[in-house]
Amino acid sequence: MNHYDLTSDEAEVFFEEANELLESLDRDLVGLEKSGDDATLHRIFRAIHTLKGAAGSVGHDSMALLAHAAESLLEKVRNHESSVSTQMANVLFQVVENLRIFLDDVLADRPAQVDVAALIEDVSALMGMAQNVASDVASDSPPDQMLSHLPTVDDSGFVVIEDGLKSGLNLLVVYAEADMTGIAPLARLLQMYMHLEQVAQIIVSSPTGDALEQGQGAGNLAAVVMTDMVRSELEAELSNIFEIAAFQVADLSSAPQLLRPQEEKSGEVLPVAGETTETLLDDEQIVERPMEAAPQRETSPALRTVRTSVERLDNLMNLAGELVTNRNRLFNIYEELSHLLDEEQRTSLNDTITHMSSVTDQIHDEIFKARMQPIEFIFNKFPRFVRQICQEMGKDVALVVTGQETEVDRSVIEQIGDPILHLVRNGIDHGIETVAERLAAGKAAQGQLSLNARSEEGNIVVSIADDGRGVDAEKVKNKAVALGLITQEESMQLSYHEAIDLIFAPGLSTATEISGISGRGVGMDVVRNNVQRLSGSVVVHSVPGQGTSFELRLPLTLAIIPTLLVEVGSQVFALPLPNVTEIFKLDPATIQYVRGRETAYIRGGVLPLVRLAHLFEEDMAALDDFTERSKKGAEKGAGGDEAGAYVVSLSYRDVQMGVIVSRPLGKQDVVIKALGYPINKVQGLTGATLLGDGRIGLIIDISALISMATEANAIQSHRLAKA
Repeated sequence: MNHYDLTSDEAEVFFEEANELLESLDRDLVGLEKSGDDATLHRIFRAIHTLKGAAGSVGHDSMALLAHAAESLLEKVRNHESSVSTQMANVLFQVVENLRIFLDDVLADRPAQVDVAALIEDVSALMGMAQNVASDVASDSPPDQMLSHLPTVDDSGFVVIEDGLKSGLNLLVVYAEADMTGIAPLARLLQMYMHLEQVAQIIVSSPTGDALEQGQGAGNLAAVVMTDMVRSELEAELSNIFEIAAFQVADLSSAPQLLRPQEEKSGEVLPVAGETTETLLDDEQIVERPMEAAPQRETSPALRTVRTSVERLDNLMNLAGELVTNRNRLFNIYEELSHLLDEEQRTSLNDTITHMSSVTDQIHDEIFKARMQPIEFIFNKFPRFVRQICQEMGKDVALVVTGQETEVDRSVIEQIGDPILHLVRNGIDHGIETVAERLAAGKAAQGQLSLNARSEEGNIVVSIADDGRGVDAEKVKNKAVALGLITQEESMQLSYHEAIDLIFAPGLSTATEISGISGRGVGMDVVRNNVQRLSGSVVVHSVPGQGTSFELRLPLTLAIIPTLLVEVGSQVFALPLPNVTEIFKLDPATIQYVRGRETAYIRGGVLPLVRLAHLFEEDMAALDDFTERSKKGAEKGAGGDEAGAYVVSLSYRDVQMGVIVSRPLGKQDVVIKALGYPINKVQGLTGATLLGDGRIGLIIDISALISMATEANAIQSHRLAKA
């Protein structure tokens, strides 16, 4: 790259790692403002320090200076010289935003686009400093007394220093003076030297350890060490050694060139391992270890992992899908040709296909696991988002996040962020009341918004719930009537649940005024459309005065799913296997009618029935996908010839339903392919798949199927009338 010291491939890795740190900073800064606990503060400090080092290593000086200023401010907090205020949190959030812009600079290989001088001054003002960072940097240096005793480091020593800095260690210099009035003062210096050997790697010292053992020295010790400790920690380790008149520790991680021989110091020296050419240290600064990766060098787990692009994983998943399709075709070919083979040939071919099937399944499973990642990747952005909205609207809301460890396919994660964002924003804007309104209603002053994720029946379920005012059904109905979405007569017949479901209608908003948050009538319809595009569903529940919850149900993956293949006429449908509870042969004598709908009395219970041929007849006929046989079967309706038909019992959430099919074909993992026009307009379908015999199977959307069946009273009556 032209502007930074890394290649294009390295820039992507740099961006990913740094962006992860910034995501964690968004979350932790909100937590720090609320609780101020030391663990959160240490995580923030380490993240900022790591970003500073990374910026220096690629040559982004503006980013390094800004991170250094924030690091110094956090050090004041860590030393209990300052407390976290809302003003400080706001400034730190601005720092994070600017660091994120700087990351884009690196990825786009362009010079810094933002002048952060004003922001650095704000940070400095919070630290009670009158001078700006530029003068502060110029004045930073180890104490003069230590400078005069600094040992020089040869080239081999600098190789060790550079490797240590790159791996996250700190470069510290220790200077100590023995109390010459004490007993055996040089022995005290030897004691300090031996203690240093236990906690650090000594690069060079003056005098050496051997000299101290032989009683040689002038009463002082200067040592250059590499350690994962920070300056304050090393000072604490050495402070319990008696009869030491004075000692100092300085951090030269940013200025290792000070250790070069005098004649070399006047020349230009490039920064080593992640810091800018400026010296960023003073007598008061403490630099935390940059990241928790340092201890990992011993176990070296990083050597057993590798980063790869999402595109490569997508390609692997597509290839795995092709393997699954061809595996299924091989099974069909085997069935067709097995009668032509002798016993030995059949056994050999069957064993080979079975082994290949097992390997295919393992390949698919491993690629699927590689694509899975915790949903906290999405959830991490919301603590800061909620804080910002609450500040803008003057509301007090606590965000409770659970289930963030739930894993989902990356392709799903990338597409559900915006729907969740809309729902969180609407929960705060429309749902949760102001403090005054909550107190007047007898509620706690602080509202609560919960964000939860869980795995259920092969799906991921994300719920967004608030304890606010709930949905005003009358207000929604009046708005829908005013927009012409429904008539006044229709609104009077709607149940509460049906009324609040109108909030998903395009253009409908109950906000009294337009703001930067919401009120333009866009968003909720987009939420439902985006979720349905992912073969998912969104359901709203609300209780007036108590709150509202939205539940998003999405598939864990959009690539390959286990299904039960069934045949209706000559058309094959694929039913998601996690929703299938049982299959049984249809006995026409067990069919009864309840309110005009077919039901079956099974084991003491009533199971509602629906015919796939009825639900999809018009759509499939329009596309010429049904044969004459399936058309005739549909026209016969409930009174047709049902000999040989089967019922597949489906379960979705708390709903049980049976679908009548011609015959089941068996279980099969299918590769989901997007539907093209015009079949993508057919309600109740989520995709298609190529079957082993060359036919196209249509994948059923269970939630949409149940909705269609629930609303099918009129449709069923229409079918019966045709019979």
